[in-house]
Amino acid sequence: MKNDRSVKFTSLSIKAALVLCVVSLFVMPYAAKLYRDMSIQADDVTVPLLITFYICAAVGIFILIMLDRLVNNIMKGEVFTEDNVRYLRILSYSCFVIAFVTLVFAHFRFLAFIVTFAAFFFGLILRVIKNCFTEAVRLREENDYTI
Repeated sequence: MKNDRSVKFTSLSIKAALVLCVVSLFVMPYAAKLYRDMSIQADDVTVPLLITFYICAAVGIFILIMLDRLVNNIMKGEVFTEDNVRYLRILSYSCFVIAFVTLVFAHFRFLAFIVTFAAFFFGLILRVIKNCFTEAVRLREENDYTI
């Protein structure tokens, strides 16, 4: 079935992103130094950049783990469940954490507002999807008790 391939591809993509995220933890100090050396601005933001990155990377790894759990439930046919609602809630809060952290970093580099906006926007979208799932779970439970 085509949908099964899509879910399996999504699961594989999440695992690949997780590996890349972990690898980036080791590459980032070199990238930060390269950014410092190439920057046309006089101020050195290496430390705030690394702090921001590592906080966001930790949250990002957590997000990928939650996404993997969500996709695993979908592969098992468990779509409209309380667990998935909880995962979506956690995912939205995680996006809001990234938005807050990058908002603080935007004090040093204005372009960080782009990441702030994107993370906040994704958080809002996930809240809407979470609310839809909550209602679907309620309807499913109501139908289960109807004869």
